[in-house]
Amino acid sequence: MKGNRADVQAIKERVDTIGLISRYVSLTKSGANYKGRCPFHKDDTPSMVVNAEKGLWHCFGCGEGGDVIAFLMKIERLSFIEAVKRLAAEVGMSFEASDDGEREKLRRITAEAAEYFAANLTGNAAGKKARAYLLERGYDEASWKRYGLGYALPGWDNLKRRFGSRHGEATLVELGLLVRGDENTYDRFRDRTIFPIHDLSGRPIAFGGRAFEGEPKYLNSPKTPLFDKGRLLYGLPWAREGLAATRTAVLVEGYTDVLTLQQAGLTNAVGSMGTSLTQGQADLLKRFVDDVVISYDQDAAGGAAAIRGMQILRNSGLGVRVVQLPSGEDPDGLVRREGAEAMAAAIRAAVPFHRFFVDRVLAEHDRSTARGKERILDAVREFYRAVRVPTLREEIERHLADLLDLSVESVRRGLPRRREVHWSDRDAQGAVESWGEEEVLLSLLLRGEITWDRISGVATPEDFSEGNRPIAEALASGVAELSALVDHLDEESSRRASYYALAPVRFSDTDKAVRDALARLVPLPEAEQELKDLTKQLEEAAEAGDWERWNGLMERKIALKAKALTAKGDE
Repeated sequence: MKGNRADVQAIKERVDTIGLISRYVSLTKSGANYKGRCPFHKDDTPSMVVNAEKGLWHCFGCGEGGDVIAFLMKIERLSFIEAVKRLAAEVGMSFEASDDGEREKLRRITAEAAEYFAANLTGNAAGKKARAYLLERGYDEASWKRYGLGYALPGWDNLKRRFGSRHGEATLVELGLLVRGDENTYDRFRDRTIFPIHDLSGRPIAFGGRAFEGEPKYLNSPKTPLFDKGRLLYGLPWAREGLAATRTAVLVEGYTDVLTLQQAGLTNAVGSMGTSLTQGQADLLKRFVDDVVISYDQDAAGGAAAIRGMQILRNSGLGVRVVQLPSGEDPDGLVRREGAEAMAAAIRAAVPFHRFFVDRVLAEHDRSTARGKERILDAVREFYRAVRVPTLREEIERHLADLLDLSVESVRRGLPRRREVHWSDRDAQGAVESWGEEEVLLSLLLRGEITWDRISGVATPEDFSEGNRPIAEALASGVAELSALVDHLDEESSRRASYYALAPVRFSDTDKAVRDALARLVPLPEAEQELKDLTKQLEEAAEAGDWERWNGLMERKIALKAKALTAKGDE
């Protein structure tokens, strides 16, 4: 069979999920689920949950999770295609990857879209503000061409009208250029500066868009047949020579960080497109370098997702250091304000990632008291347990011993201890209270307690944060089967989805939980203020005779009114 999503789903439906995972993990029945010790970290108590009906697994200790393909890829270190072919053979089916002709067609369409965005930037009056923004950031017209920068016009259907009849709306949705709404499709990127994302050969395969105002500030293409954010790095085609010369990658978060460093002569800069690094990105980096220097802003660098990514890099055999930027600073801003040498100096002064983590923990506790030392060891424990390199574990022990004025043996005895906690025995209500509105809604949706129709009158996928938006988009597109939904997600989003779907939380009043979550996700006062602003803008557009703009504004006003009415009706 040819390798499309339906074929992959057919293979997964035949796989005995419990039987396959049981080859690697001893599983025991626990209610509707099975539990076992996770093979991807040192797991003293069964933290891994497998649900055969949903076709998902998740470890509540290390955070890994996904479907049966993700498990086989990780445990056997296989590519996606290799894992699917192995599963197909086991269930008596054949599988061939999508033929090159179909992929080449998708590449051509994406290249056309990139040319369209580039033409909007240079040859359309509406692109004036994008041109001004780029020039202000130090990107001249030569850099626009080199990096393929562009502009997405305002309005809901400019790209759709340009390419819809030529290539079909379904194909444009598949490539992430259009979004399928409740009643029709519309442009994903609207009034945004466009940063094309390229494959290793330098061909555009996806896009990132930066808004001039409003949220989300940055919007990426979803997972497509050509693009999986968790297996790619932004700017890699331009950085290959710099990476080869230095054997070191400077890993930054965003598009402008990469471009600014590249233009400043730091040609080994690449972007992770967020702070949630994946094993796929670590494997890609390892092909080119021996060491990675992380240069995120300090809040992002100290976040749980970034720390977990650093552990993935180090456990993959890469050296990992962290640049300690001034508070509130990012690489792009530092170079533009203080010059390339200031950034180069910060890179030279980068500290090993484990010292960076431990020092941040120490700054939050009083190490002069016995209780303070206990709290420091408690805070470091999970981090330490996730490190699989013996020499690095010993260095962490020595570093803590020196800083806490303890013997290495005392630290060694204190770090591995872990209270015997079984996830299913935790206080479920406490877990719910620690969640935000997005987690509550996605958990209810993924467990089938509500459908997307229940919230679509108030919320859209764009109301969700970047990390959760791919899950929301898949749900909004009508994908209801959990196992099939995971096929639409990248590595990090799959882990999130398995967590939300399998977390053993319960809501005493589901309707109230939904209403409260929606009220926090899309605050009504903000919607009402935007309605007032839109009314004024409609009047201005009518006076100017700009009926195309008037139509776009009116569509937005109608959508907002529907949200407001639904929210009030639910109160």
